[in-house]
Amino acid sequence: MGEKNTIQETVAHRFKQFLIAKRLRQTKERFAILRAIYDIEGTFTIEDLEQTMQNRRFHVSTGTLYLTTQLLVQANLLIRHPFSSTSAIFERIADDRPRSYQICNNCHLVTRIKSKELASSFDCYHPRTFSVSHRIAYVYGICAKCNRAIHKQLKLAQQTNNQDH
Repeated sequence: MGEKNTIQETVAHRFKQFLIAKRLRQTKERFAILRAIYDIEGTFTIEDLEQTMQNRRFHVSTGTLYLTTQLLVQANLLIRHPFSSTSAIFERIADDRPRSYQICNNCHLVTRIKSKELASSFDCYHPRTFSVSHRIAYVYGICAKCNRAIHKQLKLAQQTNNQDH
């Protein structure tokens, strides 16, 4: 629990410094949203965040959630993933741990890649003239379930085509 509190204190301090630099208000709602985000493991949507806030009995408007997440993205404390065209998907980025995802082009299933080889390739990358804030890789393709369905459709089409001739 100590490490979690330290991370939350660090991100709260970074967010406070960001708000001061931008001359924005430091409201209790913004910091409650930040705490909620850093209690969520993995990716989340605004709807997930709204539910977390409701579970904590802390009412904030959807507009406040959207505005605060935008500010956290600008402060490099949150990333908005390009996974979905329908709803924004976010993830906290307080640490320098690389993240990798595979996204199915067909069903849009997103899964986290746990690859030591990919992680070590990130570790080997040390640009001289660029300060890295976070590292994320997206791999697009077809998942196994969709691949099976596509092959099944092809077989059925071939069988139908063969019966017609």
